[in-house]
Amino acid sequence: MDEPLPIDTGTSAIGQVPLAPEDPVAQVLIDHPVPHLARAFDYAVPEKFAATARPGVRVRVKFAGKLRDGFLLERVEETEHIGPLATIERITSPVVVLTPELLRLGEATARRYAGTLSDVLRLAIPPRHARAEKAVLKAEKAASQDSVPSRRPKADVNAVGDSAADDSADTIERLGDWIVGQAPADESDPFPAAEHPRVALTCVPGSTPGLSWITAGLTAARATLAAGESVLWLVPDHRELAVLSAALDASTDLPAYSVLSADQSPEQRWTAWLHGLLGRTRVTIGTRAAAFAPIRGLGLIICFDDSNSNYLDQHAPYPHAREVCLLRSTIESTGLLFVSTDRSAEIQRLVEIGWLRESSPTGPDRREGAPRVFVPDEERDPFARQRIPSRAWQLMRAALRPGPKDTNALGPVLVQVPRSGYYPVFACARCQEVARCPRCSATLTTQSEVGPFACRACGYHSDSFSCGRCRSNQVRSIVRGRGRTVEELRRALPGIEILESGGDDIPVAIDDSPRLVVATTGAEPYALGGYACAVLLDSLWPGPWMRSTDEGVSRRLRAAVLVRPRTAGGVVYLGDDDETIRTTVTTFDPVTTMSRSLRDRRELGFPPYRRIVELTGAGADIDSVLTAVPELSELIRDDDGDDQKAVAAYPISAGDSVGEQLTHLSASRSAKKLPQVRIRIDDPQSL
Repeated sequence: MDEPLPIDTGTSAIGQVPLAPEDPVAQVLIDHPVPHLARAFDYAVPEKFAATARPGVRVRVKFAGKLRDGFLLERVEETEHIGPLATIERITSPVVVLTPELLRLGEATARRYAGTLSDVLRLAIPPRHARAEKAVLKAEKAASQDSVPSRRPKADVNAVGDSAADDSADTIERLGDWIVGQAPADESDPFPAAEHPRVALTCVPGSTPGLSWITAGLTAARATLAAGESVLWLVPDHRELAVLSAALDASTDLPAYSVLSADQSPEQRWTAWLHGLLGRTRVTIGTRAAAFAPIRGLGLIICFDDSNSNYLDQHAPYPHAREVCLLRSTIESTGLLFVSTDRSAEIQRLVEIGWLRESSPTGPDRREGAPRVFVPDEERDPFARQRIPSRAWQLMRAALRPGPKDTNALGPVLVQVPRSGYYPVFACARCQEVARCPRCSATLTTQSEVGPFACRACGYHSDSFSCGRCRSNQVRSIVRGRGRTVEELRRALPGIEILESGGDDIPVAIDDSPRLVVATTGAEPYALGGYACAVLLDSLWPGPWMRSTDEGVSRRLRAAVLVRPRTAGGVVYLGDDDETIRTTVTTFDPVTTMSRSLRDRRELGFPPYRRIVELTGAGADIDSVLTAVPELSELIRDDDGDDQKAVAAYPISAGDSVGEQLTHLSASRSAKKLPQVRIRIDDPQSL
C-alpha cells in the first residue's frame, strides 16, 4: 500500500517570489465598499518589503484581479490559507498612518455605529498627497535634532479654505486680538491637566460676547500644554475655525498648531495630518473629521457646540463627532471639555450620572454676564403681536441712534429670521389656510406677494395662487423671510446700513460700527465687541421631531450669546411663543431646561436613555433584521414609497453587542447577494 504524500504547510507566494525571512504573512485590510469584503485577507510579504512592510502602512494589493488600497494590520508567521498567497504589490508610503490608537478608535467606532472598519478609516485618514508627504518628511529629517517645534507662519495656519481669505480677514484678525485682550487677567484654572478631567460647560456672553467658548478653551489648553501634553479642539464649521485660528495667532504664548478641515486642499490637509502624526504640532484644531486626527501625547479634547448638526457625518457608518470624542477619551485616557451655549441631552445625561463634571456659571454670574431679554407683553402692548412690535423698534433705534435717555450703547443690531426668501411659508389671506401644493400637499413658497408660487418637494410652479379651501387669490405671510424683512427695515430705518447674511454669503465677522445685520438662523456673524441689540423674529419651529424644542433653544441661544452683557447695555427681544424657549433664553439656563426634559425621556425610555437604530429598506428585509437581533424593540414604521423606514430601540448596555450583530448581518446579506438594509444608529432626527 502506498504511503500518503507529505503535505507542505509552509507559506509560499504565487510565482515563487522570495519571501521575507521573518513573519512572511501580512494581514491586509482591504478598502472595499462591499461589507463582506471589507475585512483582512492574508498576503505574502516579498523579501524586498521585509523592512518597509510594517503594521499601519498603506499598501497596494491585487484583489479580484484589480489593484486595491489597503492597510497592513499585522505580520504573522503562518497563514490558514491553503495554497500560495498573492503578494503585496507595493508599499504606498513608508509612513505608519494607521497607529495602534487609531486602529482601536476605528474598531470602537465601527462597533458603535454597526459599520465596517474600512468605512471608518475612509473618514479618519485623508487621501495621501505625495508632494506634501515628501516635503513634510524632508522637514522632519532636517529638524530631527530640534526638541521644540518652531511656530508655523501665520499664512500657513490660516489656510482653512476660501472663507478665511475674504474681505473680512482684517476683521477676523482684530477679533482674535480682542478675544485674547479681553480675557480676565485673574482667570482661574479649573482644568488641571494632570487629573485629565471631563467637564461640561455652558457659556454666557461675558467679556467676549459669542466667543467665551474660546477663552474657556484657551484656559484648559494652556493647563494641558503646561503639563507637556497635546490638545485637540473641534468646532462645527469654517467660521468658528477662522476665529479660533485668529485667537491662537494672538496668543503668543501657545506653540504651533495644525488646522484640519474639509475646506482645505488635499495638500494642506495631508500636511496638517502628518504634522500631528509626527508630533510637529501640539495643538490641532478642525471640524468633525479631526476627531480622528493622530496626536502624540494627547491630553485634552475640546468640543465646541456638540449638538450642532455639522458634527453628524453623512457618510457610512454615520458617526457623530461627539461620540467619537467620548470613545477616544476612554481609549486614550484623555481629558474632555464640552463647551457650548446650550446643553445637549447626551451631555446632560453624562453629567447626571457623574461621568462629566458640571462647570457652568452659577445664577448670579449668568445674570451679570447675559444681556437683558424682553418678550412680547400682550396685556400691556397692543402691538405686541405684530411681527416687529413697537418695543423691538425702540430697542433697535436706541442701539443705532441712541438718544440722551437711552442706556444701551451704540453698536450693531442683529435681526434673526428663521428662513431666507420673501414668504417662505404663507397662507390664504381670507381663510388663513396654509398654502399647499395641489400635487403633493407640501407647503408652497413664494418670492413676492404676487408670485410666482413654487413647491420645493415636487417642483410644481405657478404664476398664480388659488386657495384649495375658499378659492381666494390673496395671500398673507405666516413666516416672513430675510428678503421681506430687509424690505421692511429699509423703509422704517432709512440711511442705516443693512448687511444680509445667509445662504452662500455668510460673513465670518463684522466690526463694531452701528448697522443692521439681517441673518437667517445659523448664519449670524460674530461682531467685534458683541452686538448692542438682537431682535429674534418669529417663532422657530425646526420640525415635527422629538428634539424640536431642543433645537429651538439652541438656535435662539446661539444668537442671544452674541449680544453684550447687560452691564454693557446689551438687550435681546425674543419673539417666540414657546414657553420653554422663553424661559431658557430669559434666564440663560439651558442646563435646568434640559435636566427637566430628561426626566420625561427617562420615564418614557427615549434617547439618550436608550439607543435607537433606523432601518431603511423593504419591509420583509427590515423584519428579518429585527428578528435576527432580539435586543431591538420596534418603535415606529413609516412607508416611503417602495421602501419602509423602521425605528427600533435597544439598551445602552447592549450597544457593542447590537453593533456587532448588525455588522455581521449586513456582511452576511451582502455575501448572499440579498438586498441591503441601510442602518443608521442614533440619528437625532430618527424620532
